[in-house]
Amino acid sequence: MASQTASKTNSGKAQEASVSDALDQIKDASASVYEAVGSIGSAGAANARLKVEQGREQAREYSAKAENVLRERPLVTVGVAFAAGWLVSRLISGSRKAD
Repeated sequence: MASQTASKTNSGKAQEASVSDALDQIKDASASVYEAVGSIGSAGAANARLKVEQGREQAREYSAKAENVLRERPLVTVGVAFAAGWLVSRLISGSRKAD
């Protein structure tokens, strides 16, 4: 009987050890998952920063091109501004007549 109790105690300790090992493995795996998600998030943030900077650079280029056009053709610029203003005024006055 004593040997049966001793073998049950040993098997219980072995099961506890295997459960403890399994919990340790789960903890390690979850830490790995957190690290992977963190690296993905930081890579996404870096990519977003890069895209923002590229957008800013493109906006600067377009702004410079627009300034050059304005300087090269001032009369065309004034004509386009006049036409746009006239069109907007017609649209606004047309909506007042409908009321």
